[in-house]
Amino acid sequence: AGGQVWLHPGVMPGSAPALMEVQVRKGGTVGRALLQRGQRDALQVRLDRDLPLQRARLDLVFLVDATGSMADEIDKLKRSMRSMADQIARLPSRPDTCFALVAYRDRGDAFFVRAHDFGKDLDAFQRSLGALQAGGGGDYPEALNEALHTAVHRLSWRGDGATRLVVLVADAPPHLDYGAPYYDDDMQGALARGIKLFAVGASGLDPTGEYVFRQAAQYTGGRFVFLTYAKADDPSSGPGRETAHDVGNYSVESLDRLVVRLVREELARRPAG
Repeated sequence: AGGQVWLHPGVMPGSAPALMEVQVRKGGTVGRALLQRGQRDALQVRLDRDLPLQRARLDLVFLVDATGSMADEIDKLKRSMRSMADQIARLPSRPDTCFALVAYRDRGDAFFVRAHDFGKDLDAFQRSLGALQAGGGGDYPEALNEALHTAVHRLSWRGDGATRLVVLVADAPPHLDYGAPYYDDDMQGALARGIKLFAVGASGLDPTGEYVFRQAAQYTGGRFVFLTYAKADDPSSGPGRETAHDVGNYSVESLDRLVVRLVREELARRPAG
């Protein structure tokens, strides 16, 4: 598949071509075999060496609630972004990674939804992330509907064959009283475009928010995970193993290792070659 084939006649003196040399070339590898005139059997051509594996293409979006209660989580992302990128780059598939950022707050704040489109320049991405500050909010729900719509429909996702992931980091459900767009429509849009959502619940996420996060993650083939702290309901208490979510038998790892593990598992699902 995806290779090129040439036929070269071998001419015997005083006769029509009796043999055809079949040459198959793919990815710099060449294989040859002879096809005899009148031969009806299938011809098998073995390439001289194994084809090199193509690099995986990874489109990775961080979808971040940037309201006032998310200061600690945003700081964690800033501190661990370089480590995450380095670990992802060293995965066995050596992925060709593009990063994007969609940050959101709520109506009346300094910004509503702000996007940094896909790019391979990690320094430029980190500058956008570094400039992001937590602020605003006010009421509990935030503009997650609008931000998810932006992530699914308004970023420059690459074509078929790319692994497409969204990592949501947030501690509140979407406003369901603003009208369209609605998260359930856009999770269907994400599924149609092969985009998986991994929802990371931060401290303070209520049962409604957890339901929305779990629903969107499960529908798109992603996963719901959550941050833990020294004190379950206090993000400022520092790293720890406690959570306010009603869960049990969970393992704990750092945010960068968590993201890298999720990426590694998704890239491992790619068909060989």
